[in-house]
Amino acid sequence: MLNKKVIIIGAGVAGQLLAKDVRSHYPNIRIVGFVDDHEDFVTDKNVGKIVDLPKIIQKSKIDELIIAIPSASGELIRKILLTVEGSTVPIKIVPRDQRIISYNQVKYSDVADIAEEDFLGRPFIKRDIQKLKSYFQNKTVLITGGAGSIGSEIVRQLLSLDVKKVIVYDNSEFLTFNLDQNLREKGITKERYQLIIGNILNEDKLTRVIKSAKPDIVFHAAAYKHVYLMEDNPEEAIMNNLVGTKKVVDIAVKSGIKHFVFISTDKVVNPTSIMGATKKLGEYYIKHIEKQSKTKFTIVRFGNVINSNGSVLPLFDRQIRENGCVTVTHKDIRRYFMSIKEASHLVITSAFYDREGNVYVLDMGNLINIYEVAKCLIRSKALAPGKDVEIKFIGLKKGEKMIEELFTEKEKQNLIKTNIEDIFCLKNFGDSPDDIEKIIDKLENIVLEDESIVKSTLKKIFPSLLSK
Repeated sequence: MLNKKVIIIGAGVAGQLLAKDVRSHYPNIRIVGFVDDHEDFVTDKNVGKIVDLPKIIQKSKIDELIIAIPSASGELIRKILLTVEGSTVPIKIVPRDQRIISYNQVKYSDVADIAEEDFLGRPFIKRDIQKLKSYFQNKTVLITGGAGSIGSEIVRQLLSLDVKKVIVYDNSEFLTFNLDQNLREKGITKERYQLIIGNILNEDKLTRVIKSAKPDIVFHAAAYKHVYLMEDNPEEAIMNNLVGTKKVVDIAVKSGIKHFVFISTDKVVNPTSIMGATKKLGEYYIKHIEKQSKTKFTIVRFGNVINSNGSVLPLFDRQIRENGCVTVTHKDIRRYFMSIKEASHLVITSAFYDREGNVYVLDMGNLINIYEVAKCLIRSKALAPGKDVEIKFIGLKKGEKMIEELFTEKEKQNLIKTNIEDIFCLKNFGDSPDDIEKIIDKLENIVLEDESIVKSTLKKIFPSLLSK
């Protein structure tokens, strides 16, 4: 395009370096000016604030917007996208990495399309890699559900921390195949990982695997997670999320595993769904069994993960591509979001720092409106919400909450900030039912005989469970 007109959003160091690169190497691009809300970055080249963007785009016939704020939060980027939602001018972004500034190398060639993690994620956290390496180095780790979204990222991060070997135990042949291909392409040798197709309900096989591998740590990530599907398939929720968890825990204890990490969910808080209830009972069983075990247990609880298998972002993306519309359950529904990499890193970090068998709650940031997420995703593709892509409201699904919670009001009083950024420790977890083992046995028998009464049985334990 001849004489492409560009507005740079961000008049700070990154914006100035970007403008310098454009002026030096791209004669066909004209920097019309800067837009910035920060008073310290006002220059004679500023043409307004973020709120002024729609008028500036129209008046100056802008061809491209570039966000040049490497420290920008997802909240700020959402604000920009929603401000210009009525326009279809492409929006690009300078990578949100502070290192690019320190080397004075902000280049137009590095500018990229806005990714979901840009408008949902947070500024990057500091990572104490060397301490993690010293802890995990030469250890053998087993991960149930290790081929899933979180499990596979934990696998990759552990391998980068020089673990001796990772054993993946997963019931999905397809996901396990994909993980194998990914690790091969990264040059990871087969000596450093083992892939096993298996179900956690297969007690004999899992016992053989653990006794043979002798892992130092077990990460239990295997679970069914889709709330509405588990409402329609209560037997699978009970058997996989609860009975399966009990089997993995029991085998780990009998095999003398030193450390067991249970990946939980925000849906255990005042559970309204069968999925949330089964995961909460899993937490209860772990807190019960650790009192009589030498195995140290860590529970890590967090919410929605950006771009995980079956999450809302891939769904929206597919709907835009295939249908030209997006379906949102409710205009006011809100959720927490975290990137796969950040969630996996914090799970690993919690395991490293935990010395007492605590429950950790990951700081998920602020609740985000899903309707706004849909509009931001549409706008990031240079499309206009409501014009190019329709947004349809379809109503809440079975067992779905309007607003997610990470802890109860009682638990909130017991949250303690740890010395790990973005991780809280939950003290005084609360006593698990004394008859938790009988409860699990009863639920297992019920689903095998008459799964229709599972909901009413769980509701006696969790009054917060939705009736329908």
